[in-house]
Amino acid sequence: MGSTTAIRDDVLRNLFDHGGPMCSVYLRLEPRPQLEDDARLRWRALARRLSAQGADSATLDALARRVDAELPGAGTLAAFAADGEILYAAVLPGDPDAGRPAGDSAVRGALPHLQPLLAWRQDHPAHVLAVIDRSGADLEAYPLGGTEPIRRTVEGPDDEIERNAPGGMSQARFQRRAEDSWEHNAVRVADALTDTVSGVSARVVLLAGDVRAQQYLTKHLPERVRREVSLRRISGGRAPDGSGRSRDAQVEEETRLAAEELTVGLLRRFAEERAPGGRAVEGVQPTLRALSEGRVDTLVVTDDPEDRRSAWFGSSPAELSDRRPAPAPAGRAMARARLADAAIRTAVLTGSDVRVLPAGAEGAPSHGIGALCRST
Repeated sequence: MGSTTAIRDDVLRNLFDHGGPMCSVYLRLEPRPQLEDDARLRWRALARRLSAQGADSATLDALARRVDAELPGAGTLAAFAADGEILYAAVLPGDPDAGRPAGDSAVRGALPHLQPLLAWRQDHPAHVLAVIDRSGADLEAYPLGGTEPIRRTVEGPDDEIERNAPGGMSQARFQRRAEDSWEHNAVRVADALTDTVSGVSARVVLLAGDVRAQQYLTKHLPERVRREVSLRRISGGRAPDGSGRSRDAQVEEETRLAAEELTVGLLRRFAEERAPGGRAVEGVQPTLRALSEGRVDTLVVTDDPEDRRSAWFGSSPAELSDRRPAPAPAGRAMARARLADAAIRTAVLTGSDVRVLPAGAEGAPSHGIGALCRST
């Protein structure tokens, strides 16, 4: 019941379609049954906070039932509810003290509070794990923010994979035949891996297994794949050998490092584009203007729980302003929301990427909000 298969953009867009006040909750779960009461006490504190902000009892009851259903459990529950219904909920795996979201939070507002959810998703980029031997490979593909893999097994066309042939003059011939078979099998694995990478738009490929088979595989990967994805090697083999838990930890660490590199690369581009005539904008008004005009490629915001700034938004994604609007015609009223939430709404609805930075991050845009704009 707990984990999420993927946090898709269409799920996020549906949250913005609700059109009314919404409760957004992030609660660290407790995997130890003897400490479940601690998690429930923390939930009750969040429920009191939501009630003070105007949440109705039916919505709080729906959230309480979801909390009960996830305990005991590991990770962080992210839940969004309104009008007595859970609109979306997912358990974000991982140690909340080592990553994001960290700690409990609850807020009721005109829009969902997605920054912790988006931060977790960006820390789990789309990736493929390929465990290879000389006969084929086991592939596991994870879409962006996905925790449940799409599995595929590939077996090569050749089965003459052993090199320990008789000695003498025949040895070289047997060895060549075996190496040819390994390479033929690697070609098939490379084709399957290329399709799998494309299927989930993977940014990272993790290779494990036979070293020689990995060499043949990378040799036959298209240049496009080698250029666009980060190839990383981890330990462990294809045969059951008890290395699964260790490999899982390596996958988690390598994908986290890859996510950090993506953020560093984005901030580097942002710094370069700050020059006159560049594609970067920063600060509240320039960023909201670029969003409302549909020019943003990637929105960059900091996740600061103490940020109390507001913005106004309307039914159209283009209706976005940091200033209170003049009285609008009937049916055209604009609503008030937290600045970051309103900016993220327009970004998601216009197909822009969103990058969430921790408060005080080095290289962050001024005033905690900025964007890289699309090329004109």
